[in-house]
Amino acid sequence: MSTDVSYPGVYVTEADGVNLSVYPVATAVPIFALNNTSPNTEGLFNIATKIYSWADWLNKKGNKNNLTYVEDGVINLYFANGGGPCYVVSVTTLAEQVPLYDDITLIASAGQDISTQVATLCQDGNSLFAILDGPETEITSAYNPGDSFAANPYAAVYYPWFNLSWANKDIPPSGAIAGIYCSTDRTRGVWKSPANVAIQGGAVLKYSVTDDLQGQFNSGMAINMIRALDSRGPAVWGARTLDDSDNWRYICVRRLFNSAEKDIKTALRPMVFEPNNAPTWEKVRSAIGNYLHQLWRRGALVGATEAQAYFVDIGEGTTMSADDVALGKMIVRVGMAAVRPAEFVILEFTQDVAGA
Repeated sequence: MSTDVSYPGVYVTEADGVNLSVYPVATAVPIFALNNTSPNTEGLFNIATKIYSWADWLNKKGNKNNLTYVEDGVINLYFANGGGPCYVVSVTTLAEQVPLYDDITLIASAGQDISTQVATLCQDGNSLFAILDGPETEITSAYNPGDSFAANPYAAVYYPWFNLSWANKDIPPSGAIAGIYCSTDRTRGVWKSPANVAIQGGAVLKYSVTDDLQGQFNSGMAINMIRALDSRGPAVWGARTLDDSDNWRYICVRRLFNSAEKDIKTALRPMVFEPNNAPTWEKVRSAIGNYLHQLWRRGALVGATEAQAYFVDIGEGTTMSADDVALGKMIVRVGMAAVRPAEFVILEFTQDVAGA
């Protein structure tokens, strides 16, 4: 747009084109799969419903406030452990409802078998992560996680269940764990493992876990144990996904990439139908680079320099061929050096013997 100037001064013009910035959005918004046959919630939540607090949960159930049901304990422990706004939905409509809500990032099993839904929903590009409950019964060294769960970098399992005296029920751990994901993301960042955190809300472990038992299930198809190791009471003592590969072994790494993918994809939507040329590529490179720079500054990425911590590649001859450009494909390659947790802290003591 040209500016007609006739006198000395400052003139403002608005440049045409799309301004591009990448902003972080909420990383922990769970949806809980509810028992569709429970008298507590039957017929109420076939459509996903947003819940903002424990009081809101009681209100949206109407007069079904007996508080002796599993889902009451799950939601109570979720908010007691730092949970924010969440969704609830019947397990039978879970897979149909989740794709309708862009803000959902976590799926919590709430004691339900959601294996089929997780396999469908928690895949590459969906930015979803599942929090699954381990067996309600006591496990021994003979237990095989593969009988109940499939390998999946987008899911993690927690054991054991809790007992809540006020509910007089055994309660699955996924509600409390989802709350800890929320509080850890909020206070430390999605790149911090949601572990070594005490469970709030009066939950008592249904079974105790020994070092040997945890050691057996801390690799391969890992189960994240909840243990009472000190005066804090039950605490989350595991941070692994259901994938033991070097890339996706840890929950915080997988969820950091989920979060970055979601933020970047959202930011790039305005670029659809923009010219697929060098000025556009530079705008994209700059926006993503600024976003990753902030992650690095906040401690999410490893590296003494930006070049060691992340990269953004885009351009013909780099990420695209001439044919790609002709076909309207704008391909961006993003790399991040994610921080991994210090899972094993090893102390080495040396005795310093004084000389004679």
